[in-house]
Amino acid sequence: MSQILVDKSICKKDGICVAVCPARTIALDEEGYPEEIGAVCYQCGHCVAICSSHALTHTGLPIGGMLPVAQEQPSAEVVDNLLMSRRSIREFRDRPIERQTLEAILDVARWAPTASNDQNLRWIVLNGRERVHELACECVRQMKNMRPMTTLFQGVISAWEKGIDGTLRGATAVVAVCAPQESTCGQSDAAIALTHVELAAVARGLGMTWAGILMHVAAASEPLRQWLQVPEGYTLSAAVMLGYGKYKYHRIPPRKPLSARWM
Repeated sequence: MSQILVDKSICKKDGICVAVCPARTIALDEEGYPEEIGAVCYQCGHCVAICSSHALTHTGLPIGGMLPVAQEQPSAEVVDNLLMSRRSIREFRDRPIERQTLEAILDVARWAPTASNDQNLRWIVLNGRERVHELACECVRQMKNMRPMTTLFQGVISAWEKGIDGTLRGATAVVAVCAPQESTCGQSDAAIALTHVELAAVARGLGMTWAGILMHVAAASEPLRQWLQVPEGYTLSAAVMLGYGKYKYHRIPPRKPLSARWM
């Protein structure tokens, strides 16, 4: 049975749904109406989302789950400034993040693109400074057990013993994303999803930085991965720390000139 249903009374027969289908699952029939011809469907919703007359529906994508697209999108200037003014925040205020806020951020990240629209990422969330501090303690414990110990870890341990958390920076929350071990694009999918997390977090007044040291330790420590309860069959792909920034930035520093080869 076809997943694609067409209301021929309002279909414009413009073929746009056919053009945007990434799996080439749709074609135009002899009368010019779209019809399903292939067995592969990513259920990405391109065909439904692009139909201006709302003539096309998909049995796997209920209309009730569709969201409207805002009629006015932010200008290029606003988006560019948002992206260029983004800073890695490492000093956080002692202000908790409401669970509803984190849930809203992760809900936005569900719309991040994944290869073949697999939508197979899993999330790990630690919310609250006490819980994040426990994770930092475990990271340091695992660093001390590593042989040989890297210069990076030696510096982090030395700072920790002086009361400085160089691993998670006293953040209020940590969000990690896991991808299936067999996924060839899992690392890219995870990075894209966490970029969505960052933009959604900034829009809610939060600051973020990528938890590189945590990832270094987790890559070498099975006990830490077990502590984080990484799902079976999944890889811990990336992690970030979140919180309300203690300070406000007022300028955008320059960057190196663009280096691009135009082919």
